[in-house]
Amino acid sequence: MQQTNNRPAQNPQMTKFMMIEFVFMFAGLGLIFIISDPKIRNPLGHYLNYVFMPLLGFNYQLPILTLMLTGIILGLISSIPRYFFTDWLKMGKTQLISKAYSKAMREAYRSGDRAKQQKLQKLSMQRQMDQAALSMNTMKPLMVTEIFFFLIFIWLYVFMLSIHYQYVSMPWDLNLNIVTAKLYIMPLWMGLYTLGNLAVGYFVTMIMKYVDFTYKLRKLDDDNAVRSI
Repeated sequence: MQQTNNRPAQNPQMTKFMMIEFVFMFAGLGLIFIISDPKIRNPLGHYLNYVFMPLLGFNYQLPILTLMLTGIILGLISSIPRYFFTDWLKMGKTQLISKAYSKAMREAYRSGDRAKQQKLQKLSMQRQMDQAALSMNTMKPLMVTEIFFFLIFIWLYVFMLSIHYQYVSMPWDLNLNIVTAKLYIMPLWMGLYTLGNLAVGYFVTMIMKYVDFTYKLRKLDDDNAVRSI
């Protein structure tokens, strides 16, 4: 009876999370469609050139610098709002609960304790709901930054195809075609851009987390010191 009463409260949250995932998936498919269609991609990239070329293009002279700066800027744009929308304490608590749940479930299966397995399975829905709520809050700022990400990625794609001289010097190859070179199945230029994006995003997040948590811990210590007086 208690499970039946909980389901109506849980379903809207799960439905909302699934809708957000669908929006991201649909937007990703839209980006793939635009990039694969030159009739849409090239005119859009040409118009975006008026905005991004003076800032990042360097008149096609420094494509590696363009890739790295683009990745750095997008890393900053995505990491800063994501940090403030993420409940880091709740995330840590959820991760600890997930580890404890997985460990308890493995022990229940090994010991053949079916009563414990059923009890853990009943708790699984609430655990999934907590993870979905946490992921949903983290994804909220991406709904806005994703638009900018798509626009700059389309421009960058057209930019790379429009480079006048495509050969650059890299540590492993002094005469490398930056447009046609591959990193496994991914174009090399896309890998460099992604590397800059992820590295900067991770680095900025770690710095912000360190500063924020240090401030909160000092404030907590000060409050405890005042109470002890």
